[in-house]
Amino acid sequence: MSATYVSSFTRTHTATYVADKMRVLLTDVVREYGLDPHTLQSDWSSCVGDAARQWMASGHLESISIEFFAPGSNVAAARWDFPIRYDAVGVDELWVDKTFLRDSIAKSRTPPAGCTYRLVLTNKPGAAAVPGMGDCTFKDVSQLQARSAGTVISTPDINATARYYL
Repeated sequence: MSATYVSSFTRTHTATYVADKMRVLLTDVVREYGLDPHTLQSDWSSCVGDAARQWMASGHLESISIEFFAPGSNVAAARWDFPIRYDAVGVDELWVDKTFLRDSIAKSRTPPAGCTYRLVLTNKPGAAAVPGMGDCTFKDVSQLQARSAGTVISTPDINATARYYL
């Protein structure tokens, strides 16, 4: 007896999956640093999650970043970037490596007490406007050094890697 298995994924489904998993991973980073994830959850629910899904589905999202900084400062005390790639090999697997991310968090720079955080989405030109999203500039990371942490989310057509700053 033989069996045939057919599976198909659409960019919309994988964009929804990756966006949801990114929210969870970002929440983990915030919690591991001893901060309250309420602001992240609120921002994600109000507009960031919609922007992430829409821009991934269209292939316009380049990265999701979280910056930690002292209120009023233009200098980042810590930062995580999650570059989004659309060159996956089409393997019908979806996975998240939370253990690897937690190990990387342990190696990263913990922001000092009193820091806050914000999410920054970077997109390619031509991305559709999303209500609640606007232009901003990154905090200065010239005093920090970037370290690649590898792939943390994989799908048949969208991958998210991680980079943190020491």
